[in-house]
Amino acid sequence: MKNMKKALSILTAVVLINSISFAQKGSSSGKCVEQGTILIDAFYGAPYFNGSLIKAAYDSTGTTAHNYNQFGAKVEYLVNDKLGLGIEGTYALATVDYRGNDLKYYTAGMSKYRVLAKMNYHFATGAHIDPYLTWGVGYKSTKIYTNEPGGPKDINVNLIPLAFRAGIGMRYFFTDAIGVNAEVGLGGPMVQAGLSLKL
Repeated sequence: MKNMKKALSILTAVVLINSISFAQKGSSSGKCVEQGTILIDAFYGAPYFNGSLIKAAYDSTGTTAHNYNQFGAKVEYLVNDKLGLGIEGTYALATVDYRGNDLKYYTAGMSKYRVLAKMNYHFATGAHIDPYLTWGVGYKSTKIYTNEPGGPKDINVNLIPLAFRAGIGMRYFFTDAIGVNAEVGLGGPMVQAGLSLKL
């Protein structure tokens, strides 16, 4: 979590510096996004709560555990200057390396993927900055596996396969096409940040 806070601090500094030093041609409306804009985001998010629990449990035993947190991408189309519709996908992974009964080393893991239909409300959009409120609903799948012979392979452990997301985010565009994004919310990663492409 410290690394995520550091990344967000660096992102904020970059946005402030570039708001002074970069010029952007902008659209005819003077806004960086408007009706007909297509946005593509790639991001890294944290935490993955199941991964955090797994890592904490196994680290205390001396077993090697990894929490890779969450990776994701989303696409959005603005149907007007305020409302955007899109889709988002995330993938999370945590693994444990362990010794089996045959004394060989194996890897077990828990993975989760989510696919959501999204709706964004854009407000206070400027020439560089695009703040928005977001919400969505969709499907999630959580599975466990091991590569040990005879072990579980992609066993689904979903209690409820429903996924949701509600949050607030911002994009900052350095040029007409390239920018960065950050978002906080509930459902999926609490904090996420990455790169944005505008078409």
